[in-house]
Amino acid sequence: MKYVLSLALYFIFLINTPAQEKLDYTWVMGYFPNDSIQGYGGTLINFNNPEPLVSYIPIPFDVGASAQICDKTGDLLFYSNGCKIANYQHQLISNGDGINPGVLHNEWCNTGDNLSYSTYQGMIALPWPEREGQYVMFHLGWFRTDTWPPRTSLRDFYFTRIDMTANDGLGAVLEKNNLLLQDTNLVDNLTAVRHGNGRDWWIVEPSGKSDFIYLYLLTPYGIKGPFIERTGLSMSTRGFNAGQVVFSPDGTKYVRVNAADGVDIFCFDRCRGEFICGERLPFPGGETDGISGAAISPSSRYLYISALTKMFQYDLWSKDVDASKVLLGVYDGFGDPHSTVFFQQMLTPGGKIYITVPNSTRYLHVIHQPDSAGIQCDFRQHDLKMPTKHGFCVPNFPHFRLYDLPGSPCDSLGIDAPEGYRVLWSPTDAIRLFPNPNVDGQVTVTLPPCAGGRLRIFNTAGALLAAYTIDHDRLFRIDCSGFPNGVYIVSFAPADGHRPLSAKLVLGR
Repeated sequence: MKYVLSLALYFIFLINTPAQEKLDYTWVMGYFPNDSIQGYGGTLINFNNPEPLVSYIPIPFDVGASAQICDKTGDLLFYSNGCKIANYQHQLISNGDGINPGVLHNEWCNTGDNLSYSTYQGMIALPWPEREGQYVMFHLGWFRTDTWPPRTSLRDFYFTRIDMTANDGLGAVLEKNNLLLQDTNLVDNLTAVRHGNGRDWWIVEPSGKSDFIYLYLLTPYGIKGPFIERTGLSMSTRGFNAGQVVFSPDGTKYVRVNAADGVDIFCFDRCRGEFICGERLPFPGGETDGISGAAISPSSRYLYISALTKMFQYDLWSKDVDASKVLLGVYDGFGDPHSTVFFQQMLTPGGKIYITVPNSTRYLHVIHQPDSAGIQCDFRQHDLKMPTKHGFCVPNFPHFRLYDLPGSPCDSLGIDAPEGYRVLWSPTDAIRLFPNPNVDGQVTVTLPPCAGGRLRIFNTAGALLAAYTIDHDRLFRIDCSGFPNGVYIVSFAPADGHRPLSAKLVLGR
């Protein structure tokens, strides 16, 4: 009986422990083959090897901005350029055309040139939780007014549902262009991060000309939202802003960069879907370096910002992130024949960072050791040569190997990360006191990484006993030795306007 019980527990463990998900292990890039244009065709990068294999493929359309996904073993399933969806055989899947309908779809997608839809970070594909073989593609669509002069805006937020078990594994679109939201200030910065329960997904889309960020939650039971977060940091741009957004691999940071606003860094609560402690850094490029991209190293420590002709590294663990900035390199003038300056970035499954060029070239830049400080990160320009040309965009992937938050309030489904992929929970929305209970009145307060705020101590009757102004300190010492024994409330109000955070202090001598 003991043996049978142990076996049953073993199988429960297997069910609740996800396999290492290789849903981003194959990348498709390039342009529709054209006999009159040298270097056109598709490039496939396969990371299912110690060194990535780069090869030519005959793609059926341009792959600029794209949503792509593989199965759990890393084999390609489908990819979309915002106009159409193709399967792993590089054929249009059933009902896979007519994505992002409207006047601009007709201009970009139905010209006979097999062009991409004109976004830069406007689509992303995710597995539908607990629906084997089913996937959801979220995508942004442009709108043009009928008035004169016509006004074009990124307005429509859609989802499309795909079943890759249909047609003997060749796939089919079950429903497409389902409207989630309309807002004429949507920004071309769509991304996603896994919920702290290890199963669901937050889909994150900012609204320009405001501090709004829309969130949706993809669950086994449907798509919930929108949830609207006010971050305290407004975006001055809308539509295409020549920037990029990225989550850190551990899901604790959300970074967005564009030349108009700078580099915004938020802490993120994967349980609540909250953006906390927003900090804005100056844009590191000059006035002419308007195009920018971002990626974060595998340890979630180092942030990389590309500013057209310059590449920078920041230390996100530093007390002063802006002061940690290091210039890694300046564009060296290489051409193919167009200039190979720097644009979007993406962390690869192998732990390197690939950087695209905002021109049609055969080259990607590479950061080989992104978890090393300064120039030791080994940034090499035009380091990876592809068999065909590609430009502007990397495939837009989330961090698929991010799972549950053990010990967090939302870790309630019994899902456990595979060995080596466990992210420990460290609440960003709480303050901690130690020692607590306290016997000598010397209390250390651990604060979230906010840009300062106000710390106050109250008794249980609500009377204010002490107040302190905090700058950027994470650890702050308070002296409560003059207080009588009892229970007190320590409250911290972040300077960014987010809700106050509090903890109970017990003094007993």
